[in-house]
Amino acid sequence: MEWDLINVLLRTLISYVLLIILMKFMGKREVGQLSLFDVMILLTIVDIMVVGIEKYDSTLWFSFLPMILLALIERFLGFLSIRIPVLRRLLDGKEAIIIQNGKLQVKTMLKERYNMDDLLLHLRQKNIRSIEEVEYAILETNGRLSVFTKEENTDDIYPLPIILSGKLVKENLSPVQLGEEWVRKELKNHQIEDIKDVYCALYQQGKLKIIKYDKK
Repeated sequence: MEWDLINVLLRTLISYVLLIILMKFMGKREVGQLSLFDVMILLTIVDIMVVGIEKYDSTLWFSFLPMILLALIERFLGFLSIRIPVLRRLLDGKEAIIIQNGKLQVKTMLKERYNMDDLLLHLRQKNIRSIEEVEYAILETNGRLSVFTKEENTDDIYPLPIILSGKLVKENLSPVQLGEEWVRKELKNHQIEDIKDVYCALYQQGKLKIIKYDKK
């Protein structure tokens, strides 16, 4: 009985250390930074860890190997999602504009299954009394609501990603009433011929802030 207790305690300690190592390996810092896919991976890893602790009559490798495999899969998909925006959106989703220019975007709320109670709660937490005070409210991929009020928003719009990983984000052109030709003209002004050479381009105050790939 005493050995069984010591065995469980040792398994718990070793599993906990492995979990910390895997979390560092996956590059996650805070729970708020986790996407739905990341949470599913983490919960699966923790569940496997618990099973490995409970079944102390079997070797730890029966639980360690699946945990390590899931961490490797998550890391590999994370690498691919940087290069393939479509995959990133499938795994993490994309941000959605809930309020624009003080007007509620009802269709977007219905699409994202985001209700008024949650919206009003978030606005109250930010000491905002009415929707009309809000310039933009963006529902982030991690479920948080980013709010920019008209009073504090000195720019014409929040930094809006127009190009990500060499791909044009066409749906972000509509809020700022821009076309693809304008984007390509701006790239030429920066002596960029191929959009694939751009790692990220953010639109703000009528200009593009361009970050190119480091070819070195």
